[in-house]
Amino acid sequence: MRLGILMLPALLWLASGLTAQASDDTATAKAAAALQGKFDNRQQVASAPAGTDAPIPHVIVVIEPTPQKDWSLWHVHIETDPESKFDQTWAMQMRVEHDGSGALVPYYQLKQTTNPVAGAFDPKDWLSLEACALRGDFTKARIEAMSEGEPCVAVSMSVGARRALLPVGFVSDGAKLHLDMNLRGVRTRIDADRS
Repeated sequence: MRLGILMLPALLWLASGLTAQASDDTATAKAAAALQGKFDNRQQVASAPAGTDAPIPHVIVVIEPTPQKDWSLWHVHIETDPESKFDQTWAMQMRVEHDGSGALVPYYQLKQTTNPVAGAFDPKDWLSLEACALRGDFTKARIEAMSEGEPCVAVSMSVGARRALLPVGFVSDGAKLHLDMNLRGVRTRIDADRS
């Protein structure tokens, strides 16, 4: 009898942990699905005022899933002018933090010489930028997250100039992807439509 009384709380605790894990998996799967696709800020560029010191660059972001659970590739393409184009792919690991919030942890390749392919993705080939994790609420229809400034700046110095293509914040409602990026040393909001 005494053993049964002790086992009941343990079984209830275990069941609640399994339920929480299933709930976490569902939340990350929904968030990952909502973020997949191609996003382009062509409309933002076309409607931006002419003659500004720091014009809005043309940005295309393609987010695709990988065969690895909770991983996606973010292909970022920026055109600051017709002659200046830059490309960088980030691997993003989505997870649920201890407090229930979501996190999207960026990873980079030390020497990215070719455009990474999602089907051949292997996390062992990538280096973590944990300090630049985008944290926020991933459980609602609107997903919003941002990284903490100081730790991210310190860690991302090792990435070099490519860090300008690293999202430091984002908001997604499914149809739009609003990215915050540090372009030319200035936090810049990119408003991209799903295309």
